[in-house]
Amino acid sequence: MSITEQNRPTRNRVDVEERLIVAAGELLGEVGPRSMSVRNVAERAGVNHGLVHHYFGGKDGLMKAAMTRLVEEHAAFAKEVSHGDPIPEPLLLNHDPKYLRAVVRAVLDDEMELATTEITEGVSVPRGAIAHAVENMKIDAPDVHMKAMVAVSMAMEMGWAALEPFLFAVIEIKDTEEEEVRDIVRDFRRHMVKQVLQ
Repeated sequence: MSITEQNRPTRNRVDVEERLIVAAGELLGEVGPRSMSVRNVAERAGVNHGLVHHYFGGKDGLMKAAMTRLVEEHAAFAKEVSHGDPIPEPLLLNHDPKYLRAVVRAVLDDEMELATTEITEGVSVPRGAIAHAVENMKIDAPDVHMKAMVAVSMAMEMGWAALEPFLFAVIEIKDTEEEEVRDIVRDFRRHMVKQVLQ
């Protein structure tokens, strides 16, 4: 057997796993964990559905792998866009809809373990920002006020990213005004974060 033939199953497995993870990540955001089926994922990935069980042990293992990929990609994206600053740029989630949709759908489906994968994987952007603030302020732990303000900032960020077109329609923002409104929102969030985390 040639070296190429020996490596083929490994590459094939990696390719199949990758296609399944990507398809599951897409479906987590589109239909949510409850409605996502192994057959739908396998069909989108273009593989036999039995491979989900073979490689991931079933739907739960695949969902965990897909969400882990999404949160790791989100954390890396946040770090890159924020130039390494642990406090993320405002309106960052507008540019990461796959991650946002997957988290929101997991929460709505009452799949909190899946929704909080970023915590179990140690890549939570908000927790990183809080840890950075605690270190800079030379305090032992965040107080309730800090936690509440970070939660408000997260709610604003997630809500804005999820609802921006609706918000613009309701308050009659013209196309020519959209970026100006975003700049105002960014400035507001930066000011809020400075008051709490810096």
